[in-house]
Order: sequence, then C-alpha cells, then structure tokens
Amino acid sequence: MSIDPAERSGSRPTLEAIARRASVSPATVSKVLNGRPGVSGPTRERVEHLLAASGYAQRDTPPGPGSLVELVVEDLASEWSIEIVRGVESVAREHGYALSLSALGPDHAVGEDWITGVLHRRPAAIVLQFSALTAGRRDQLRARGIPFTVVDPVGDPPADVPVVGATNTAGGAAATQHLLDLGHTRIAAIAGPLDMACAVDRLVGHRAALAAAGLEARHAAATPVPSGTPVPSGTPVPSDAPEPSVVVARFSREDGERAARELLAADPRPTAIVTGNDLQALGVLDAARSLGLRVPEDLSVVGFDDVAPARWARPALTTIRQPLQEMAERATRMALRQHASAGADEDAGGAPGEPVRVELATTLVVRDSTAAPGVGTGDEPPVRDHVLADDRRDVTTVEIIGGPEALRVGLHEYDPAWAVTFTEHRERILRAVGPLDVRVEHIGSTSVPGLAAKPIVDLVVVVPDVTDESAYLEPLLGAGYELRVREPGHRLVRTPERDVHVHVYERGATAVEDYLLLRDRLRSDPDDRALYEQTKRALLSGTWDDMNDYADAKTDVIRAVMARARAAAVLPG
Repeated sequence: MSIDPAERSGSRPTLEAIARRASVSPATVSKVLNGRPGVSGPTRERVEHLLAASGYAQRDTPPGPGSLVELVVEDLASEWSIEIVRGVESVAREHGYALSLSALGPDHAVGEDWITGVLHRRPAAIVLQFSALTAGRRDQLRARGIPFTVVDPVGDPPADVPVVGATNTAGGAAATQHLLDLGHTRIAAIAGPLDMACAVDRLVGHRAALAAAGLEARHAAATPVPSGTPVPSGTPVPSDAPEPSVVVARFSREDGERAARELLAADPRPTAIVTGNDLQALGVLDAARSLGLRVPEDLSVVGFDDVAPARWARPALTTIRQPLQEMAERATRMALRQHASAGADEDAGGAPGEPVRVELATTLVVRDSTAAPGVGTGDEPPVRDHVLADDRRDVTTVEIIGGPEALRVGLHEYDPAWAVTFTEHRERILRAVGPLDVRVEHIGSTSVPGLAAKPIVDLVVVVPDVTDESAYLEPLLGAGYELRVREPGHRLVRTPERDVHVHVYERGATAVEDYLLLRDRLRSDPDDRALYEQTKRALLSGTWDDMNDYADAKTDVIRAVMARARAAAVLPG
C-alpha cells in the first residue's frame, strides 16, 4: 500500500492522497497524525502504515520542541528502574533535555493514553524498559520522527528496533559455574517470567553450565509463564515427575521466597540456588532465615543485577552485576543520535553506522552468600523453624565505604532552610521504613538556630534493632540514600549529594542521648554556643585530609559542653 507519484505535491504526498488510499476522510488522517482519539483501531493502523511508508510527517512536519527525553519504566519504585532512571537522566541532562517519566505496570504494554500523550509532547527521544511495542505503535512514532530504544525488551523485537541489553546468557552461566567451582552439585534455580528475553537467556546460561558439568536442570513448568500472570511458586509438575530444580516466578522478593520454599522442600534439598534477579535472591534469604537455614553454611545463594539492596543484605549477596546505569546511558545516546540524524536514514533503527543490538558485559561479584557445601548441607532438615532476633550479630569493625574523604566544606551562617530539609527527609525516611517503630531527630549544628554550620543536615534515626539491617537499611537505600559507614552500633547513610547525613542507632544507645544533649545545650546556652562555633571556625581554618580527623579534633570541646549540660540537668530547677 503506497502513494502514487502523481498524488505527491513536490517531494511529499498530500494529505488528501493518504486519505484516498486509506479510504477515509482527510479529517480522519489529521486525527491520526496528531494523535487525537475518535479513530477505530484498524483504521488508525491503516493510516499509520501509510504515514510511515510515505514519510509524510517525518519529511514535512518539524520534530517539535524536542525538549524532552521520555523514559518508560515498569515500576518507578523498583531498584532496577531507579538505576535506569539515573542513567537516562544523566545523559538527558548532559545534552540539555528534561526527563519525562511514565510507568507501564507488569503487563509491559503501552496504551492509547500514553501514545496520545507522546504524540502531543513530541519528545526528542524515547527509552523504554522491558516494553513490547506493537507494530502500530512503532509506526506512529516513526511517522512523527520520534526515535526510540528499548532496554531489556520483552520477547524478541523486530531487527530494526534498537535494543540495549546485557550478556544475560553468559551471566546465567557464570552464576552457576561459580557454584560448581565451589563444589556444589545440587544447584536449583528460580527463573524469571519466560515471556521476558532476559529471563530466558539467564536460564539458558544456567542450563548450559550444568550440562557442561554433566548435570541436569529439571523444570517445574511445562509451559512459559507470562510475567503478568500470578505465579505464586511455580507451575506444579505431575506426581511421577522428578523433583524440579527450576521454578518460574515473577521478579519480586515475595515470589522469590515462595519459590525458594518449594525448592527447599525437596528431598534431598539443594545446597545452592541461583535466581533470576536480586529481588528473588533476597526472597531466598527470607525463606532460608524462616526455615532456620544458614547462608552460606547451609545454602548458597546467587542473585542477578547487583542493585543496592544486594550489597547490604545480611549476608551480602553474591550476584551477577548487570551494568544497568551504563545500559540506560547507552540506550539514551543511541536514541539521541537518531534524533540528531533524523532524515539521514529513515528506515534504520540506529544512527548511521551504529549497531542496532548492543549487549554490555555482565560480571560475577562474589560476596558473603556463597561458600563451599558445608556441614549443614545434609539431608536432614534443621530443627528450628525460625531465627530469633537475638541470633543476629552486629559488625565488629568499622567499614567506611569509599575510604577517607578530605573535608572541603566551610562554615555557613545559619540558614532556616536547614530545618525545612530536615522535615522533608524525616518524612522520606518514615515513608521508607513503613510500619517500623522509629524515631527521627534533627541533630548537629544545622539543628541549632543562630549557629554557623557546615551545610550538611544531620539526622539521627532510632530503630528497634540495629543488627536487623534488612528492616531499615534496605528501605533507606531504596529511597535513594547511600551507605557510608557500618560500625558497631551505628550505620551512616547519606544522600548522593552529601548534603544530608542519616545516623542510625538502636533504641537505648547512649550516642543518641549524647547527640540530643549537645543539641539542646547549644540551643539554650549562648556561651557554649559561641565557644563551640569559635572552635569550629578555628579548626576549619586548617586543611583536613580526612573528615574523621576533623571530627576527632572537636572531641574535647564537645565533652566539656556536655559535662556542663549534664551538671545543669541535675541541678534543682
């Protein structure tokens, strides 16, 4: 279905010619061209095909303001999506574009409302996470000259759709090979939804590694399970089938836990489990903990992705690092290069000379959740059915993430905006930890009106159990904070901009009362406030190669101020 040359005006077909070929009115073509409703699906698809084939809009219609890069993700709250957002946003900002965000939901399909909005917004480029664009949607975007790329697509897109992924098959094989090298032979797997290419490829790699070792992966599901379909713990197998060593589940912590319980009910049970992503692996840790299994002594666990919660799980997860942020950056650059070269090659999926399919390398990251099969890997299940809170152990050393940092920030006069920043982060923290019983206080110099301070807002968060990191640390990292320090009784997270520090202590910790005692003394006593500020100004006149040395240098003055505060507290009022 094409336009006769006689029906063209100059170098383009006329609107009337497209209407005649589609057997519709010019008004209908105009509605389709501008993304307005009121056109049936088959008619819209027919007109879109003619617009795309003729190049009508791409050649004759300006590409619009092009001030946006549109990012479409599955779930704005997921760690996976957060990494993608960071990558796209960094490249968009670098090129002077704003970022527009949309969430698809679990079915990975973009709807009529989204495409209508996109045609109205006319972004410079679109990056889609997981999405499966229909042929009609692709035609609509191409007819308007809007380039797009897909990160980790659902299914197998046509060859002309630009795709950025990772070496998922190699990653799946590396995860299993790591366990084989440790001496494991009873290795089970939790696969992701099999309508997703990444999940299938990881499972293929797992099977290949087992096959090379002369082992077999027995699948619990006879047919692929779509990602939008409820998969509580895998598809049942016939009663005469062997115990399954692979269960299909959604990419969630809850489904990872349910799948793990199914796998760990086998006799003999597996000594190791590889998973389709880190969320599933965290669910395996939950299942192991509730069953009284020790990781890695009784069960080794390997994740996939290396999102932040994997690094700070208890124990820290061995995982396959997928370069999510780099993948998003590459996809965004590909789409923007298409935008810059619009018209140079209308039918090509990427900019001239650029590959349409790109895979970035995955990497095995070995942490604490894997070890050689140990004495706890016998056939008999453990007696306990849960692990008590007092079985957790605190860290015994100081771990400073990123090493020493030089002090480069000077004192600023008191700014009332610091109190606003505290309130904002207090609400952010309370939302992150949900029902956990915590206390949040503003501490440090920024909490004292009239006192000059480094522009770093300090908060103290009091939790029921500082060793239960999964209850508070993972949510804080998921809310965008970064871990800086782990030490006995104390955890410190901060914003990436380093303008907010969050100190986490356990209820009853003396450090909390000390913070509050010093704060309240400086708020109420002008002489001690002046002394404290004078000391800080003197110290900051020098150069400090380590912020911790600067903090130590204030200790004597702080102790003297606190001694006076304690004395005042016990005097009769």
